[in-house]
Amino acid sequence: MWNKLTGTIPKEIGNIATLKLLLLNGNNLSGSLPDELGNLTKLNRFQVDENQLSGPILVSFANMTNVKHLHMNNNSFSGQLPPELSKLPNLIHLLVDNNNLSGYLPPEYSMLQGLRILQLDNNNFSGNGIPSTYANFSRLVKLSLRNCNLQGTVPDFSPIANLSYLDLSWNHLTGHLPTNKLSDNI
Repeated sequence: MWNKLTGTIPKEIGNIATLKLLLLNGNNLSGSLPDELGNLTKLNRFQVDENQLSGPILVSFANMTNVKHLHMNNNSFSGQLPPELSKLPNLIHLLVDNNNLSGYLPPEYSMLQGLRILQLDNNNFSGNGIPSTYANFSRLVKLSLRNCNLQGTVPDFSPIANLSYLDLSWNHLTGHLPTNKLSDNI
């Protein structure tokens, strides 16, 4: 972390079967993520934020069944968020803000029952709405969807008891705000 590493992430890292932490944030890494990273099934934390990485977020990341933290913010990742990430049973942080992601917000992410932080700010999700299933996040503390080009209505987030941070600013949302009481922490 926080060095001056350059170049791409070598695909050979995906062969380190016992790897639990891959912390490469705050460097000058570029290029796409190698698909072989999906072989890191024992990985607990994957942090590549604050680099110059591009290309898609890999579907093969759904194989990282022990990962708790996916921090890929502040890069140039593009394309659709893979719905397959909803198969990560231990994920608690998904940070992909400040990229060039597009497409829709996967409603399947509501199956991530341990998720505490979902941070998707400053992407371009093609004017799609916030899935109503996002009200099913039972442990979510932070939901940040600022400046994502989202349209439609705001779902009723009152079932999320511990929600203490909700940012939906700078979108194109319409309709009435839900009248149900939000968390006492918000």
